[in-house]
Amino acid sequence: MTGEFRPQPDVSMLKLRRSLIVSLLVIGCAVLLVNGWIVYNSWQRMLNETQSDAHNLSQSVSRQAEDSFLPIELTLQDLRDRITLVGLDAERQTYLRNLLVERKASLPQLHGLFVYDAQGNWVITSGGPLQQHRSNSDRAYFRYHQQHNDSEMLISQVIHSRSTGDLVVPLSMRLNNRDGSFRGVLLATLRIDYFRQIFGYYDLGDRGLLALMTNSGNILYASPFPDSTINRNISGSPLFTSLLKKSNSGTAIYAAALDGVERVFGYASLKRYPLVVTVGYDKKQLIHAWLTELLVYVALCILLLAVIAVLGSLLLRNIGYSIRNQEELARTRDQLAAMNRTLQTLALVDSLTGLANRRQFDLYLDHCLERSQQWRTPLALLMVDVDSFKRFNDTYGHLAGDDCLRRIGGALQNVVHQSEDLVARYGGEEFAVILVGWEQESALRFAEAAKEAIATLAIPHENSENAAKVVTVSIGLHVTPGSEAENNRQKLIGQADKALYQAKSSGRNRVEIV
Repeated sequence: MTGEFRPQPDVSMLKLRRSLIVSLLVIGCAVLLVNGWIVYNSWQRMLNETQSDAHNLSQSVSRQAEDSFLPIELTLQDLRDRITLVGLDAERQTYLRNLLVERKASLPQLHGLFVYDAQGNWVITSGGPLQQHRSNSDRAYFRYHQQHNDSEMLISQVIHSRSTGDLVVPLSMRLNNRDGSFRGVLLATLRIDYFRQIFGYYDLGDRGLLALMTNSGNILYASPFPDSTINRNISGSPLFTSLLKKSNSGTAIYAAALDGVERVFGYASLKRYPLVVTVGYDKKQLIHAWLTELLVYVALCILLLAVIAVLGSLLLRNIGYSIRNQEELARTRDQLAAMNRTLQTLALVDSLTGLANRRQFDLYLDHCLERSQQWRTPLALLMVDVDSFKRFNDTYGHLAGDDCLRRIGGALQNVVHQSEDLVARYGGEEFAVILVGWEQESALRFAEAAKEAIATLAIPHENSENAAKVVTVSIGLHVTPGSEAENNRQKLIGQADKALYQAKSSGRNRVEIV
């Protein structure tokens, strides 16, 4: 075929052998690099999947917990209305006792229902005979209702039932006389064993964690920890000091306050009640599972490299006997060269924004400077920096920060109209724009248009210094006329950076030119 490379039969065997060895080394290195990238991404994928599982499970358990508390609240409200209507006279107590027994039987999570008078004495109970010598006036929930006139259900810390000794969560409401004075307390007790049962359905591994807590940090129940952890306050945990202040639900990795074990956590606040559910997967166990999976993968990679080595050896032994093998080797080298060209092209693009990266920017700016000096045409450079971006990341997280940079890059790209102009991600939250042949006045108008285009995105930024509380940019501009072009890109970039510094120093969200 015309133009096709055909190895000649008289090519030196030594040169062919060296070429094949080099090719095999390149393939081996490529396999190692690609597989190293795959291994890293497999860990990130496992971590992301675990965070997603923890978040979804915390949401599910929070809804389940809310479904456990809601019927009790509705039952207490109904009983309170009936007591207000019929009273607590002796002739009404049989009716009310039967009603309490019936309601308790319909709610498996309940330990019992009780009515106390203003002195804390038992009046009616869903259990056995009344124990008149018992008084609950010393209970924290009773004292709360004596001192507060609100009608909401109160969720108190876990206590031991005085009737059975079981661990229960008190859920109580205040009873009022017709004049609004304190009449007593209506109490429902929720069995801790109920949460022990439903939490036991979830397999989180040997050192997983599933806990129900108040939003003040008091533990109502934590699985699989002993009952001694109940009522322990962990308000110093990152969950309460920072995470819940930012979002009602989410994920994070931190050391648990209960045992110091680092876990991948998902958390969710209950919508109706001041409670929080948290789910944690042991990070060490996650790493162990990843390594176990990785060992199999590494063994397969070694086997693949061994196969490549064996095939290379066979080629070396048979290379002198067949020109066809030589042609195949040439085609293999051509394919590798094409792969290298593809990789080189990919190396010029920023993976996050899809814009030109720093390397492509440097190469293109050198080319533009050379052409500007040769043809004596102006060249403009804009350095664009996102204002208060660190605060944005601290407030909304790095995923939101990445999305913000992508949107800003897209906005800059949309403002450009000439095919010769280049928008690049210079690094971090900084972008650069090369305008070929633009005079100072038109370049300044472009810079203002770019600034306004980004402000028009209206990306929320509550910690921004501007009044609109949206993401803005500062822009530094330098235009070099063709007759006085800078000798190199460092000087041009330095002038644009100087203008950017002036824009930052002058209050941000502005364009400066030097």
